[in-house]
Amino acid sequence: MKKLTLSALAAVAVAGTSFAGPCAVLSKDFKQPCTTPCFRDQEFQLDLFYSYNDAQGGDRSGSRSGTTDPQRTPVGGSRASSLGILNNPALIPNGNTVVTEGEASAKVAGYFRDGSGGGVGLNYFFARYFGIGVEGNWWEGTQESARGSASLADTVDLSITSPGTAVACAAAINAAGGNAVVVDANTLRFGNSARFSRTEKKIANQVTGSLILRYPFEGPICWAPYVFGGGGGVFDSQTTGFGHLGLGVEFRVTPYMGFFTDWRWEFMGNNSDNNNDRVREIAKAAGLSNINFNDNKRQDVNMTRVGVRFVF
Repeated sequence: MKKLTLSALAAVAVAGTSFAGPCAVLSKDFKQPCTTPCFRDQEFQLDLFYSYNDAQGGDRSGSRSGTTDPQRTPVGGSRASSLGILNNPALIPNGNTVVTEGEASAKVAGYFRDGSGGGVGLNYFFARYFGIGVEGNWWEGTQESARGSASLADTVDLSITSPGTAVACAAAINAAGGNAVVVDANTLRFGNSARFSRTEKKIANQVTGSLILRYPFEGPICWAPYVFGGGGGVFDSQTTGFGHLGLGVEFRVTPYMGFFTDWRWEFMGNNSDNNNDRVREIAKAAGLSNINFNDNKRQDVNMTRVGVRFVF
């Protein structure tokens, strides 16, 4: 009976240690090994990461069209006029009239460009599943100079009083670098197009704050999927605010170090105000005027991060 009683008490004691915590005392000379969870209830984290930023949309385009009244000289903005062709009395003698029907278009790329970068982040988890974070990301992703294309096509009707005027006018346009075709004795068509890529990439300085929700899994492989959202801004020649939403996953190698990757979509504000200057530069270089550009200024960016995380 004594042996049975002692055995029962020993069993109860051993069972009790399974609920006594990670460092329960089994006997005077032996303690259960302490086990540190991969993800703690309160953590401070330091992130070092590489980022790739993919710009979406933001291009602006515009066009104009119109027909002049019969006159000696066509309206300003005509490519042929800017070349001094239709205004040249030697090509269009007195007594001729000119009617120009023209179409012009131009396109300017958005402010943000695709680019690689990187940065540093600080996170604090005040509970096992909830935390906050702030980060700085620097990437080569903005442009300050003109990038786009422009084209112009005019149809010119000539009231001819001297033979060969249409042919002579077309020859002069082609000699000046244009592209003119004689349609008939009184009509020719000419056009001009240009592409511009004077782009100077600059560093975008981005600061972001986030609320983070994670769900840790402990085991042979410690990992935690997470979602996050918040906002921030890009600070360079023009300040642009944005909101963002994202998701990611973290793998812990030890309770104090891990690796993570995540993706987010950044909903940028109107960030193409300075496009107006680049629009004017392109229009002037192509001899265009009175271009009415659309108001599509919004340009979003999605960002992918890969990095290492140190936990304190």
